Amino acid sequence: MRVTIADWDPRPEARAGQVAALAAHAAAEQSDLVLLPEMPLSPWLAACPERDAALWEQSVRDHESGLDELGSRVGTALAGSRPVLNPDDRPVNRAFLWQDGRIAAGSHEKAALPEEEGYWESRWYDAGEQQAVPFDWNGVRIGFAICTELWDWTHAGRLSRAGADVLLVPRATPDLGSDVWVAGARALAVRTGCYVLSSNFAYSGAAGFDFEGLSVAADPDGGLLAVTSKERPYATVSISVSAAREAKAAYPRYILDKMKEKVGVL
Repeated sequence: MRVTIADWDPRPEARAGQVAALAAHAAAEQSDLVLLPEMPLSPWLAACPERDAALWEQSVRDHESGLDELGSRVGTALAGSRPVLNPDDRPVNRAFLWQDGRIAAGSHEKAALPEEEGYWESRWYDAGEQQAVPFDWNGVRIGFAICTELWDWTHAGRLSRAGADVLLVPRATPDLGSDVWVAGARALAVRTGCYVLSSNFAYSGAAGFDFEGLSVAADPDGGLLAVTSKERPYATVSISVSAAREAKAAYPRYILDKMKEKVGVL
Protein backbone atom coordinates (compact mmCIF):
# COMPACT_ATOMS: atom_id res chain seq x y z
CA MET A 1 0.00 0.00 0.00
CA ARG A 2 1.19 3.51 -0.84
CA VAL A 3 0.25 6.31 1.58
CA THR A 4 0.73 10.05 1.14
CA ILE A 5 1.35 12.43 4.03
CA ALA A 6 0.51 16.07 3.40
CA ASP A 7 1.04 19.53 4.80
CA TRP A 8 -2.32 21.23 4.47
CA ASP A 9 -3.87 24.70 4.56
CA PRO A 10 -7.59 24.38 5.45
CA ARG A 11 -8.59 27.90 4.45
CA PRO A 12 -11.03 27.93 1.50
CA GLU A 13 -8.94 30.40 -0.50
CA ALA A 14 -5.97 28.02 -0.45
CA ARG A 15 -7.84 24.86 -1.33
CA ALA A 16 -8.05 24.88 -5.13
CA GLY A 17 -4.35 25.24 -5.80
CA GLN A 18 -3.19 22.74 -3.22
CA VAL A 19 -5.80 20.15 -4.19
CA ALA A 20 -4.53 20.24 -7.76
CA ALA A 21 -0.94 19.89 -6.55
CA LEU A 22 -1.83 17.07 -4.17
CA ALA A 23 -3.77 15.23 -6.87
CA ALA A 24 -0.80 15.49 -9.24
CA HIS A 25 1.55 14.16 -6.57
CA ALA A 26 -0.77 11.28 -5.64
CA ALA A 27 -1.13 10.26 -9.27
CA ALA A 28 2.59 10.42 -9.97
CA GLU A 29 3.39 8.42 -6.82
CA GLN A 30 0.55 5.92 -7.35
CA SER A 31 -0.83 6.63 -3.90
CA ASP A 32 -3.69 4.54 -2.51
CA LEU A 33 -4.46 6.74 0.50
CA VAL A 34 -3.88 10.39 1.44
CA LEU A 35 -3.67 11.19 5.13
CA LEU A 36 -4.97 14.69 5.93
CA PRO A 37 -4.57 16.62 9.19
CA GLU A 38 -7.06 16.91 12.02
CA MET A 39 -10.39 18.39 10.82
CA PRO A 40 -8.96 19.53 7.45
CA LEU A 41 -11.98 21.23 5.89
CA SER A 42 -12.28 24.24 8.19
CA PRO A 43 -9.79 26.59 9.86
CA TRP A 44 -8.76 25.57 13.38
CA LEU A 45 -11.82 26.29 15.54
CA ALA A 46 -10.25 25.55 18.92
CA ALA A 47 -7.98 28.59 18.64
CA CYS A 48 -10.90 30.52 20.15
CA PRO A 49 -11.52 29.98 23.90
CA GLU A 50 -15.29 30.37 23.47
CA ARG A 51 -17.15 27.58 21.74
CA ASP A 52 -19.42 28.69 18.90
CA ALA A 53 -22.08 26.04 18.28
CA ALA A 54 -23.01 27.54 14.91
CA LEU A 55 -19.39 27.39 13.68
CA TRP A 56 -19.07 23.80 14.86
CA GLU A 57 -22.24 22.78 13.05
CA GLN A 58 -21.03 24.56 9.90
CA SER A 59 -17.75 22.67 10.12
CA VAL A 60 -19.68 19.40 10.49
CA ARG A 61 -21.59 20.22 7.30
CA ASP A 62 -18.43 21.32 5.47
CA HIS A 63 -16.77 17.99 6.20
CA GLU A 64 -19.86 15.97 5.31
CA SER A 65 -20.17 17.65 1.92
CA GLY A 66 -16.50 18.34 1.23
CA LEU A 67 -14.97 14.89 1.57
CA ASP A 68 -16.73 13.54 -1.52
CA GLU A 69 -15.55 16.47 -3.63
CA LEU A 70 -12.03 16.35 -2.26
CA GLY A 71 -11.73 12.59 -2.66
CA SER A 72 -12.96 12.68 -6.24
CA ARG A 73 -10.45 15.39 -7.14
CA VAL A 74 -7.47 13.82 -5.38
CA GLY A 75 -8.35 10.39 -6.80
CA THR A 76 -7.47 8.32 -3.71
CA ALA A 77 -8.98 7.21 -0.44
CA LEU A 78 -8.70 9.85 2.32
CA ALA A 79 -8.05 9.59 6.05
CA GLY A 80 -8.05 12.15 8.85
CA SER A 81 -10.49 13.32 11.48
CA ARG A 82 -13.69 15.33 11.29
CA PRO A 83 -16.10 17.13 13.61
CA VAL A 84 -19.36 15.28 14.23
CA LEU A 85 -22.39 15.43 16.47
CA ASN A 86 -23.23 12.12 18.14
CA PRO A 87 -26.90 11.01 18.21
CA ASP A 88 -27.23 12.70 21.62
CA ASP A 89 -25.85 15.94 20.07
CA ARG A 90 -22.49 15.60 21.82
CA PRO A 91 -19.73 17.12 19.67
CA VAL A 92 -16.69 14.86 19.12
CA ASN A 93 -13.62 14.73 16.90
CA ARG A 94 -13.85 11.43 15.01
CA ALA A 95 -11.33 9.69 12.78
CA PHE A 96 -12.41 8.71 9.30
CA LEU A 97 -11.29 6.74 6.29
CA TRP A 98 -13.21 7.82 3.20
CA GLN A 99 -13.38 5.76 0.03
CA ASP A 100 -15.66 5.81 -3.02
CA GLY A 101 -18.21 8.21 -1.61
CA ARG A 102 -18.60 6.72 1.84
CA ILE A 103 -16.93 6.63 5.23
CA ALA A 104 -15.27 3.22 5.32
CA ALA A 105 -14.24 3.51 8.98
CA GLY A 106 -14.88 5.89 11.83
CA SER A 107 -14.70 4.03 15.13
CA HIS A 108 -12.11 6.22 16.87
CA GLU A 109 -12.88 9.48 18.69
CA LYS A 110 -10.24 11.76 20.19
CA ALA A 111 -10.00 11.38 23.95
CA ALA A 112 -6.95 13.49 24.85
CA LEU A 113 -8.18 17.10 24.74
CA PRO A 114 -5.90 20.05 25.50
CA GLU A 115 -7.14 23.21 27.21
CA GLU A 116 -4.63 26.01 26.65
CA GLU A 117 -3.89 28.98 24.44
CA GLY A 118 -4.63 28.06 20.82
CA TYR A 119 -6.00 24.66 21.82
CA TRP A 120 -9.26 25.07 23.73
CA GLU A 121 -10.41 21.67 22.51
CA SER A 122 -12.07 20.50 25.73
CA ARG A 123 -14.38 23.53 25.45
CA TRP A 124 -15.32 22.79 21.84
CA TYR A 125 -16.02 19.06 21.97
CA ASP A 126 -16.19 16.08 24.29
CA ALA A 127 -13.66 13.33 24.83
CA GLY A 128 -14.83 10.34 22.83
CA GLU A 129 -14.38 6.58 22.73
CA GLN A 130 -11.03 5.38 21.51
CA GLN A 131 -10.64 2.60 18.97
CA ALA A 132 -10.08 -0.74 20.70
CA VAL A 133 -8.88 -2.80 17.72
CA PRO A 134 -7.51 -1.90 14.27
CA PHE A 135 -9.73 -2.19 11.25
CA ASP A 136 -8.76 -4.05 8.11
CA TRP A 137 -8.53 -2.00 4.93
CA ASN A 138 -7.31 -3.79 1.82
CA GLY A 139 -5.35 -6.25 3.92
CA VAL A 140 -3.69 -3.60 6.10
CA ARG A 141 -4.68 -3.24 9.76
CA ILE A 142 -5.07 0.45 10.58
CA GLY A 143 -5.29 2.26 13.91
CA PHE A 144 -5.81 5.96 14.65
CA ALA A 145 -4.30 8.31 17.19
CA ILE A 146 -5.44 11.92 16.78
CA CYS A 147 -2.81 14.58 17.48
CA THR A 148 -2.10 14.57 21.27
CA GLU A 149 -2.86 10.85 21.29
CA LEU A 150 0.53 10.35 19.61
CA TRP A 151 1.84 10.52 23.19
CA ASP A 152 -0.75 8.08 24.58
CA TRP A 153 1.34 4.91 24.44
CA THR A 154 -1.30 2.93 26.33
CA HIS A 155 -3.74 3.45 23.47
CA ALA A 156 -1.14 2.82 20.78
CA GLY A 157 0.19 -0.27 22.57
CA ARG A 158 -3.30 -1.71 22.77
CA LEU A 159 -3.73 -1.28 19.00
CA SER A 160 -0.30 -2.78 18.36
CA ARG A 161 -1.01 -5.87 20.44
CA ALA A 162 -4.32 -6.21 18.59
CA GLY A 163 -2.35 -6.43 15.35
CA ALA A 164 -2.15 -2.90 13.92
CA ASP A 165 0.27 -2.47 11.03
CA VAL A 166 -0.11 1.30 10.67
CA LEU A 167 -0.97 4.11 13.08
CA LEU A 168 -2.41 7.19 11.37
CA VAL A 169 -1.97 10.44 13.29
CA PRO A 170 -3.83 13.44 11.85
CA ARG A 171 -2.74 16.51 13.81
CA ALA A 172 -2.83 20.30 14.15
CA THR A 173 0.40 21.32 15.87
CA PRO A 174 2.17 24.70 16.06
CA ASP A 175 5.70 25.71 15.21
CA LEU A 176 7.61 25.01 18.43
CA GLY A 177 11.02 25.63 16.93
CA SER A 178 11.92 21.95 17.18
CA ASP A 179 11.10 18.58 15.64
CA VAL A 180 9.49 17.12 18.78
CA TRP A 181 6.54 15.66 16.85
CA VAL A 182 8.89 14.00 14.37
CA ALA A 183 10.79 12.50 17.29
CA GLY A 184 7.52 11.39 18.88
CA ALA A 185 6.41 9.59 15.72
CA ARG A 186 9.72 7.75 15.48
CA ALA A 187 9.63 6.76 19.17
CA LEU A 188 6.05 5.52 18.86
CA ALA A 189 7.04 3.38 15.87
CA VAL A 190 9.85 1.79 17.88
CA ARG A 191 7.53 1.10 20.81
CA THR A 192 4.68 -0.39 18.75
CA GLY A 193 6.36 -1.96 15.72
CA CYS A 194 3.90 -0.07 13.53
CA TYR A 195 4.39 2.37 10.71
CA VAL A 196 3.51 5.79 12.14
CA LEU A 197 2.27 8.38 9.65
CA SER A 198 1.21 11.91 10.57
CA SER A 199 -0.07 14.86 8.52
CA ASN A 200 -0.26 18.41 9.86
CA PHE A 201 -1.56 21.87 9.06
CA ALA A 202 0.91 24.30 7.51
CA TYR A 203 -0.36 27.88 7.55
CA SER A 204 -0.19 31.09 9.56
CA GLY A 205 -3.02 31.36 12.05
CA ALA A 206 -4.26 34.36 13.98
CA ALA A 207 -1.86 36.58 15.96
CA GLY A 208 1.27 34.92 14.64
CA PHE A 209 0.17 31.43 15.62
CA ASP A 210 1.73 29.29 12.91
CA PHE A 211 1.11 25.62 12.18
CA GLU A 212 4.44 23.94 11.53
CA GLY A 213 3.84 21.38 8.80
CA LEU A 214 6.54 18.73 9.34
CA SER A 215 4.28 15.86 8.38
CA VAL A 216 6.19 12.67 9.06
CA ALA A 217 6.37 8.96 8.23
CA ALA A 218 8.39 6.44 10.26
CA ASP A 219 8.91 2.72 9.68
CA PRO A 220 8.34 0.04 12.38
CA ASP A 221 11.93 0.39 13.62
CA GLY A 222 11.72 4.17 13.90
CA GLY A 223 13.52 4.82 10.63
CA LEU A 224 12.59 8.16 9.11
CA LEU A 225 10.88 7.54 5.77
CA ALA A 226 9.82 11.12 5.04
CA VAL A 227 9.39 14.58 6.52
CA THR A 228 7.65 17.33 4.60
CA SER A 229 8.83 20.92 4.16
CA LYS A 230 7.68 24.14 2.49
CA GLU A 231 9.53 23.04 -0.63
CA ARG A 232 8.16 19.48 -0.45
CA PRO A 233 4.70 19.56 1.18
CA TYR A 234 3.75 16.00 0.16
CA ALA A 235 5.53 12.68 0.46
CA THR A 236 4.44 9.14 -0.36
CA VAL A 237 5.77 5.99 1.31
CA SER A 238 5.21 2.28 0.90
CA ILE A 239 3.78 0.12 3.70
CA SER A 240 5.06 -3.43 4.12
CA VAL A 241 2.60 -5.50 6.12
CA SER A 242 5.18 -8.24 6.64
CA ALA A 243 7.71 -5.75 8.08
CA ALA A 244 5.18 -4.46 10.58
CA ARG A 245 4.11 -7.91 11.67
CA GLU A 246 7.65 -9.19 12.03
CA ALA A 247 8.52 -6.13 14.11
CA LYS A 248 5.98 -7.11 16.77
CA ALA A 249 8.16 -10.07 17.76
CA ALA A 250 11.39 -8.05 17.82
CA TYR A 251 13.12 -5.92 20.44
CA PRO A 252 11.86 -4.05 22.42
CA ARG A 253 8.20 -4.89 21.74
CA TYR A 254 8.22 -8.55 22.79
CA ILE A 255 9.76 -7.68 26.16
CA LEU A 256 7.40 -4.84 26.99
CA ASP A 257 4.33 -6.72 25.78
CA LYS A 258 5.21 -9.71 27.96
CA MET A 259 5.46 -7.34 30.93
CA LYS A 260 1.98 -6.00 30.16
CA GLU A 261 0.59 -9.53 29.94
CA LYS A 262 2.05 -10.47 33.34
CA VAL A 263 0.30 -7.59 35.09
CA GLY A 264 -2.88 -7.96 33.04
CA VAL A 265 -2.68 -4.56 31.40
CA LEU A 266 -4.36 -4.09 28.03
